[in-house]
Amino acid sequence: MAYFAVSYQLNNSKDYPTLWDEMKRLNAHKVMRSFFFLDLNNTASEVRDHLQGFIDDDDAVMVVPFDQRPYHHRAYQGTNNWISERFG
Repeated sequence: MAYFAVSYQLNNSKDYPTLWDEMKRLNAHKVMRSFFFLDLNNTASEVRDHLQGFIDDDDAVMVVPFDQRPYHHRAYQGTNNWISERFG
């Protein structure tokens, strides 16, 4: 299993539900407004390529793999649980 931090910037038409529905289908955890954690059996480039199908050509997405416990201040509810379930 690989862990990813995913951030996005939707421009012009801002079709959030399309991307949010896919993140939900992937069991992503929403950490902040435009920032999710994902755990998948993929590479970062595979995740990026997949998510590009859910955004417009002028939008941006960043996928960063991580393997150490992330730390935060004031993330959305459930973030501590997501981290604890994966990093103890």
